[in-house]
Amino acid sequence: MPNAIPSDSAYCLDYGNGMLLTAEHMALEQRFFLTWNALQNRMLYTAGVLDGLAVDKKDEQTLTVASGGGFDAQGRFLLRTDGSPDLALPSGLAGSCFVHLSFPVKDQPPVMPSVKNLAASAQISASATPPDDGLLLAEITLTAQGRIETVIDRRDRARHRIAAG
Repeated sequence: MPNAIPSDSAYCLDYGNGMLLTAEHMALEQRFFLTWNALQNRMLYTAGVLDGLAVDKKDEQTLTVASGGGFDAQGRFLLRTDGSPDLALPSGLAGSCFVHLSFPVKDQPPVMPSVKNLAASAQISASATPPDDGLLLAEITLTAQGRIETVIDRRDRARHRIAAG
């Protein structure tokens, strides 16, 4: 479990009557709630899948990832929504590859002005080790021709850290 807790994690607004709220105030408040929620999740649960996120073979070159959610190692909620795009197998892969679900990148274009899409994105990687901001979902074995042969479920369930007793 990462131990770093940012120094501004407990900064939040002290509202008052007649207070003019700026974009900076709102960004501070949003960061407070996102960080607080991630810290709580990180301290209470291991990284893992909460629901869904099954990977299936659509055809020899395409995978589907079901909607669902989980926590990354930092405690952030990873959400894959209905209607997310399928994954096309990149060329040049051999043997096995892996499907990861990752927290959205910071420089992702907005959905519309001032609206962010925080849906997680699925990626195919040659590495079985997910990034700190992601989860391993499946291992894909490929034929000698580089086509999808099998999909092996590698989802690990999120578990609580509280000891029983």
